Amino acid sequence: MEMTGLEAKTIHRLLEFDPKSMGFKRDERNQLSCDALIVDEASMLDLFLAYSLIKAVPDGAQILFVGDIDQLPSVGAGQVLADLINSGKIPVIRLTQVFRQASASAIIRSAHQINNGEFPTLDPIDFEADTITSDCLCHPGGYSPEHGVQIIANLVSNFIPSLGFNPVTDVQLLCPMLRGVVGTYNLNNVLQQIINPPGADKTEVTWGNIIYREGDKVIQLTNDYQREIFNGDIGFISTIDTENQEVIIQFGERDVVYDYSDLNEINLAFAVSVHKSQGSEYPVVILPLYTQHYMMLSFYTGLTRAKRLAIVVGAEKAINLTINSNRHMERYTKLKYRLTQNYILS
Repeated sequence: MEMTGLEAKTIHRLLEFDPKSMGFKRDERNQLSCDALIVDEASMLDLFLAYSLIKAVPDGAQILFVGDIDQLPSVGAGQVLADLINSGKIPVIRLTQVFRQASASAIIRSAHQINNGEFPTLDPIDFEADTITSDCLCHPGGYSPEHGVQIIANLVSNFIPSLGFNPVTDVQLLCPMLRGVVGTYNLNNVLQQIINPPGADKTEVTWGNIIYREGDKVIQLTNDYQREIFNGDIGFISTIDTENQEVIIQFGERDVVYDYSDLNEINLAFAVSVHKSQGSEYPVVILPLYTQHYMMLSFYTGLTRAKRLAIVVGAEKAINLTINSNRHMERYTKLKYRLTQNYILS
């Protein structure tokens, strides 16, 4: 929306998802009115959503799928973008110029190494240095996740601010999973105490197991069409009104009011999952990698969210595991086969 000046929508909103019928109002009988459709982050499309979308596109309209097949695949079944590209039946344009990072970025070099199944070139952190010589750093993190949490706390408290970055607005911690010592739940609690500790001037409210405090960084977990706030949007709590039981969250230039009963739509966002971060970018990314999350490790996606600095905290064994899992992770689908065999899809 910011780049084009045109309205952007989620696919569910475009197809007019109906919670009552659990289906879409737009389909082959009630198609969209458009001549061209651009689908961004198309690697996240699963088979069901892609099928529902294509059915609703009128004959003669053009669809442009934009995405990176090296990112995390869709949560649902299929690998639609990869199958479309690998079928050889769809015109493909590959962008080779990187705009997120500098042209000589070590983040880019490391990302290519990961995709090639190689151990990335990660420079060790020098906590005594005033400057850094690489934008892709690592800390071994000891052998335990508990030690890793201490290192992350030190990075956020001391090292990253010493480089001129703001821990509140510039830094994003990306975790492979929600649970565990280095999962988002625990790290959000740890980082909240460091970045936005309690104070006499800060009102707070406890909802479930989470303490929300004025100044906290939060993430929207669902699409809220009434408030026009969508899954993955990041905001900051500006005011907690205990009398009216309301929380005011600033999303960009907008203040959005939540009743206490709506707080299940948000969560703390000092740490978020790699899945939630897909499609976003941040000045600084900290990526903890430990073997306790080896089934969900996604090195490439997490690393490439960083614009200016990426820091990997974790054991070498975990890094090797995630590189091997990226190479060996395979989905069995028939879309590519059907396209290459000129099947008529219905």
